[in-house]
Amino acid sequence: MEARAAAPAGTQGAIAPADVRRLRATAHEIESMFLQQMLKTMRQATPGLQGPLSGTGQRVYQEMMDEQLARSMAKGGGIGLADMLVRDVLRRQGVEKKPSSPPADVPIGEPGGLR
Repeated sequence: MEARAAAPAGTQGAIAPADVRRLRATAHEIESMFLQQMLKTMRQATPGLQGPLSGTGQRVYQEMMDEQLARSMAKGGGIGLADMLVRDVLRRQGVEKKPSSPPADVPIGEPGGLR
């Protein structure tokens, strides 16, 4: 499934600002879902609480808390997945010409390199 935004005549690859905002919002939702799944997996790998507070209620509360934590993490910059997705989609649409990741010969910390 390859979605292409209609470009006005003479502006090949242009995407409307509203479409870019929707793209960014969608990318943040994807990052949020990824982070939520990561948190869920991390919780499954640790021993759970035993006692009067454990059970179905505890599990439901934990899932809701993980969902909100993942949303907050993604909204606050997350792990960079949303930005990478946006750059890749824009590059595939012809809006952004540079690759989504820096070339291997650019040192870390230099302009164009990893931070």
